[in-house]
Amino acid sequence: MRALVVVMLVSLSCKKSPPVVVDAGAPPAPVLRALPSAPSTLSLLEPTDAGCEWRTMEPLSGATTALATLPGSCVGARIMWSPDTSKALVWFDPEHLTHSAYSANFASKPAFADAPRDEAARSRLFAVDVRSGEVKPLVMPPVSEVQQLEELGLGADGVPLAFFTETPRKLDAGAKSLEADGQSFDLSEIHEGAPTIARAFRFADGGWSRFETKLTTTGWDYALGASALDSYSKAGPRSTQLSTSMNGGDSAEEKEVEALKKLTPPKAAPDDGAWIFVGAGGARVYVWQVSAEFAITTGLIATGMPPATLPQLGFTDGDLVALRTSGPFVLVTASDVGTHPRLYQLPAAKRVFASDSARAVTFWPTTAKPESHEDSH
Repeated sequence: MRALVVVMLVSLSCKKSPPVVVDAGAPPAPVLRALPSAPSTLSLLEPTDAGCEWRTMEPLSGATTALATLPGSCVGARIMWSPDTSKALVWFDPEHLTHSAYSANFASKPAFADAPRDEAARSRLFAVDVRSGEVKPLVMPPVSEVQQLEELGLGADGVPLAFFTETPRKLDAGAKSLEADGQSFDLSEIHEGAPTIARAFRFADGGWSRFETKLTTTGWDYALGASALDSYSKAGPRSTQLSTSMNGGDSAEEKEVEALKKLTPPKAAPDDGAWIFVGAGGARVYVWQVSAEFAITTGLIATGMPPATLPQLGFTDGDLVALRTSGPFVLVTASDVGTHPRLYQLPAAKRVFASDSARAVTFWPTTAKPESHEDSH
């Protein structure tokens, strides 16, 4: 039996206060760390001898904070935060390996090789309390042969979510409705793409249970897939979302385009791509975008007038990259996977951080503060 220590407190007026009972054998309460607040804070996963360490980093000082160490390799890592970023899921997905590139007769060879596929690897999922550092392994949601696990996420209540799509294998020609999960969906709403059922599951009591079903589509460029689910849009930020190559920006002005011609891929036709810019540190960062169904950002990035490519970037116009800004900082990573991060401080275009081993690298989602494109010049 653990000993109890009784402490008697006496006030200045000599009145006796009720005794305070302290359990001397109770473990100390965990010290909760503050959530990141600086707009320059990076989130990244780096391999260590102990496994895969999720950490934050301040790029100028180099100071790091270890949030959690997760067993196994960092390959395939993706992070899903709760909306307030106090909790997160870290999913090591063996299929989440490639950094995007594209093939065109005007494109340079991509700079970095894809991560090798580990045929023995299996998905691993961990829930992390960002403030306490507590880590809990979770079972992956089961996936049938006809289902596609599109994404995981965390809702505002911190409950893990899983988002699936399932395309019916047999659908009679001329069918007017589709039955699923006790609901009837009107197929007249579908004008393009393949009718598909989207489902959301939540994790509770050690298992996954369905709580939302909707009709959606797949198989065309504007298909919503699982993002048609209400719970999908209410989930917190995801590293894949923050590492997309479909970046926004403003079209470069005519005089800027003329100056950028010396950097444009020489074999590119006028319809193959265009220069856009984003703002950082009061300066403009120019990015070559490939024109497809959507405009997609490449690793051909420059700043200044006359323009010069970012020093020691490594990416080429054949790579698809994510480019994000926060205050005077510009972060460039391989699209979707967040690998090969290069961080620059503008307007000097000084490279302040780079890694070829880190994965899922982003600015901390709730602290990043992009500058207005229009304010840079």
